[in-house]
Amino acid sequence: MKILPNDVEKIDLVEEMPQGVERRLVLRLLGHWRKLCGDREFPCFSDLDPAEIPDIWLNSFVIELSGDRAVPVFRAMGDTLVENSGSSLIGRPVADAPAGTLCGVAIAYIDEVLAKEVPVSRGGEFARQDGTKVLYRSVLLPMSDDGETISGILGAANCRAVVVE
Repeated sequence: MKILPNDVEKIDLVEEMPQGVERRLVLRLLGHWRKLCGDREFPCFSDLDPAEIPDIWLNSFVIELSGDRAVPVFRAMGDTLVENSGSSLIGRPVADAPAGTLCGVAIAYIDEVLAKEVPVSRGGEFARQDGTKVLYRSVLLPMSDDGETISGILGAANCRAVVVE
């Protein structure tokens, strides 16, 4: 058995897959992204059909990097993320994502994805502006219009509030 570093979370997929179906949103989107890749390093946005992943799409977003790469812009955002952010961020720079929101923490590591040119997933906790503690998971997946150069990010995130009893 391989020993994992202390900062790596071991996921027992058997417990997460009731009747053979993966429940974690980030892993389902990662699997879909890999299918879209085929033999390419990155899938194209034209390959992406939200109708193929309707339950995931509610928690998904698209970030465009073309033009001024220093100012990535939201191009799509699922209804659940809009609710969690308080308003739609479509057409706005990612820097406008409010702190203390699911969208804000989900995009916090976009520079790591661009530097490594690989999918990156994170999970953790944050506090909403009202002080509510929230657990979240998110994934950022590089996309490309030419199959080689990253031109955008497909991402998804979900969360749940921690209930204090």
